[in-house]
Amino acid sequence: MNTQQRDFLKIISAALTKQPPDFQGYQLAEDWKRLHKISSEQKLSPMIYDQLYCLPDFQKAPASLQQKWMGEALAAAGKQVVQAESFASVCDQLAGQGIRYAVLKGISCKVWYPKPELRPSGDEDILIDLKDAAKCDEILRALHYDCEEDFSQINLKETRELHYIARDMSLYLEVHLNAIGQENERNRKLNALFEHALEHTEEVQFEGRSFSVLEPTLQMIQVFSHFYRHFYEQGAGIRQMLDILLGLQKTGDRIDWNTFRKFLKDLKAEKLFAAMLNTGIDYFHMDLSMVPEEFIQKKIRPEVMLDDMFAGGIYGDGEDQERKLSGFLAMEIDTGKNRWLEILFPSPVKLRSRYPKLHTKPYLYLYFIIRRWFELFLEYGSEKEKRKLLKKRLDIAEERRKVLKYYR
Repeated sequence: MNTQQRDFLKIISAALTKQPPDFQGYQLAEDWKRLHKISSEQKLSPMIYDQLYCLPDFQKAPASLQQKWMGEALAAAGKQVVQAESFASVCDQLAGQGIRYAVLKGISCKVWYPKPELRPSGDEDILIDLKDAAKCDEILRALHYDCEEDFSQINLKETRELHYIARDMSLYLEVHLNAIGQENERNRKLNALFEHALEHTEEVQFEGRSFSVLEPTLQMIQVFSHFYRHFYEQGAGIRQMLDILLGLQKTGDRIDWNTFRKFLKDLKAEKLFAAMLNTGIDYFHMDLSMVPEEFIQKKIRPEVMLDDMFAGGIYGDGEDQERKLSGFLAMEIDTGKNRWLEILFPSPVKLRSRYPKLHTKPYLYLYFIIRRWFELFLEYGSEKEKRKLLKKRLDIAEERRKVLKYYR
């Protein structure tokens, strides 16, 4: 990690522990710009600005950057207010018409933060029963939301989520029909844990409104699974890890640790979880005494994971812009399946996300496989520069393989 990355972690620690940040600022404008870039890539710009703006040392930053940072923080806060109000209206309508739901991520994680408004989210997610999908779609359309998919043509049993956008652009909503996804056998097994999840929800308060969330054990399994999926595909970020650490602080005394231990073991994620805990303790100076000692492994260091997070940004689209092939290597590690077979012959479930017509015409699978080969050739094989791009992406994927195997 470089100086700005370490300072970024120190500033987060100050925000979480409500202590003055151990930070003296920089003399060079470029260093301030690097810190701002990191905070933007990690989607934590409002939190970092909230810690910096009152420090005398922040006056060393270029005035234009100070103004830009303030504008981003204010815009993010304003967007969250509008988004939360729209989301609350949707949830009230669903509950009022007898549809059970649970908020996933987003607001269900915000409430764990010392200042929830400083944890921005680009969209909101809910989990509903599959049998309620049609009724939910009807309600959302009445509320002036448009579905990005053709609802009448979708095989709902094989769909993870539906995507809706408000016509006034106040909210982008993902309606999950299952909690984890069904892309592979591992996810299908995890989904079995959530079969009766909506029978055991809780209420949380945010901005004076009530929302239903999963009970603590299932919520932590879902949030960690979301992190795991992104980390093993193209990358996960600091904010996603913070969600987990703060969730442990707030709900750890109510988590069924036997169930969570088995979940981690089945996922082969004990080391990854230990690395997170060590980040919380060593870098953020968090009290994680509510986590049983058996989960703490001090020899599992988090620095390799943190370097990968900083390089990739929150979803693997930060400094390393070319992680598109990393997910295939992750699958090779996870399942033992050959990556080239996965690249050339993806499952129908995966292929449907690229070619929605497969929802209603599964017999076209072979046609779309051949079409995909042609598209891959155009992307990577038609000229020298594109072949160089392929090599670059494969090299990045190979480097990430080392990271992923370190935490298995």
